[in-house]
Amino acid sequence: QVFGAAGGCRPLLTEEMLSSVTFQNDVWGAWSKSVVWSMRDAARGDAPKKGAAILLARNTSYSGSVYEKLRDQSECECVGQFFGANTNSRGDEVSSKSRGQVQKELAEFLSSCGHGIVVVEGLDTFSSDSLSPLHNAMSEQGGLTHDGKMVAGYRATYVLTMNIPMEERFQEDEDLVKQAVKRILVERLGAGEFASAFRRRIDYVGLGREPS
Repeated sequence: QVFGAAGGCRPLLTEEMLSSVTFQNDVWGAWSKSVVWSMRDAARGDAPKKGAAILLARNTSYSGSVYEKLRDQSECECVGQFFGANTNSRGDEVSSKSRGQVQKELAEFLSSCGHGIVVVEGLDTFSSDSLSPLHNAMSEQGGLTHDGKMVAGYRATYVLTMNIPMEERFQEDEDLVKQAVKRILVERLGAGEFASAFRRRIDYVGLGREPS
């Protein structure tokens, strides 16, 4: 467990943690390893200060929680879970979250866990408007306003999931997954200027784990 200067502990996203939420074969095992090493290199170097963002594409029929897997393997409690919809006591979605709700929840987490892992479950449940706080936090030197103060978002790590129809050929082809998932992301966000900007915030695209 490492403690971050921005408050809260600093959970380290390890190769084992990332592998546990990605597709289980040699291709995606190697991808997890390369992503973790790339993130470490970026943190050590002179790269622009930006929170690393990983987008995992998952099967539409799989409802397993990436957050729970990462939280259970972390020695630090600074792993946060975020959704795009409000739910009732039975867990049914009743309304979409507003931009203000998302900003408040994310800013509160980042103010106490500046180096935390932000897990966004179901990117496809957010509207473009409600995703704008996330986009701002993930930007270079990015952050959010909370209680009249700026809260940095660029020290955090972002793990996002998006449900898409799966194709068998995705299992063996990183480049194909990256192209297909980014194209679907842009389409779902309306294919406008914001969609293109949000796509550029994504650093790594992987194939999420199937139900075991």
